[in-house]
Amino acid sequence: MKEYVRPIVLASEDLAEGVYAASGAVNAGGSSGGTDSASVSAITLISEGNQWNKVNTYKVTIANTGSEALVEWSVSVFVTSGTATGATIYNNWQASASLNGNKITITPGGGGTIDAGSSIDVEVVVSYESDAIVVK
Repeated sequence: MKEYVRPIVLASEDLAEGVYAASGAVNAGGSSGGTDSASVSAITLISEGNQWNKVNTYKVTIANTGSEALVEWSVSVFVTSGTATGATIYNNWQASASLNGNKITITPGGGGTIDAGSSIDVEVVVSYESDAIVVK
C-alpha cells in the first residue's frame, strides 16, 4: 500500500478552476510524498506564430531538484493569455504534452529520465485560435 499524503490546496486566479490540489511530489519510484521532484525551471519562447500560422514553440526546462533519478514525473505550464487549441511535443521519446483548458501537462516518454540534479529541455508546440498566447 502506498503512503497517503494529505493534499495541498492552493487558491489561484491564474488557474481555470481557481483551485489547484496536489498530493505531493513524484519521486523516482513514482509514489507520492517523496523528497525528489521535477519542476519547471524556465520557459523560453523559441518561435512565435502570426495571423496565418497560429503556432508558438516554447523550450521548457524541467529540473530534477532531488537526489535520485526521476523516471515517472509530471509538470504543468499554463496558458495565461489567449486561447490554446493544442499542445504537442514532436520528440515523444523524451516527453509528451496534453492540453486541458489552459493547463499543459508534460509527462515523460521512454527516454525522459531526469538524472539527480540535472534537467532536460523539451520543445512544446502550442497552437492557438486567439490573436496571441502567453505560456508561463
